[in-house]
Amino acid sequence: MANPISENMVKGTIGELLVQTRLLQYGVQAAAPIKDSGNDLIALKGYAVKTIQVKTCTNQFHTPLDLPEKYHLVALVKLHEHDTELLLDQTKVYLVAKNQLVGLRVNCETDMAPFVISQKLVDGLFVEP
Repeated sequence: MANPISENMVKGTIGELLVQTRLLQYGVQAAAPIKDSGNDLIALKGYAVKTIQVKTCTNQFHTPLDLPEKYHLVALVKLHEHDTELLLDQTKVYLVAKNQLVGLRVNCETDMAPFVISQKLVDGLFVEP
């Protein structure tokens, strides 16, 4: 028998896996580090390397976001839920650079619209050195 995991852990893991999948869709390889260094994902596109924090919610993000000191990007995953069923195909994934978080209202659809994950957004964030 496997050890049970909490609902929060399930949702957080789903969020991380969705971010990995969406990044792969746009040509970025991302994986969780072998050891928990405080970063949720390490992402690579060409020679560009980014550390990513993933925050997942079903309703609203808890603010201020609980983030470590060192990271490049935050992926915000807003799981879409209907009658306790997660609808992953309707889930929104946002990708925000650390320096763009100041003053950003993460629970405001209008503020977050420019950060919906897309090829253009990913290409702008993963610029090769």
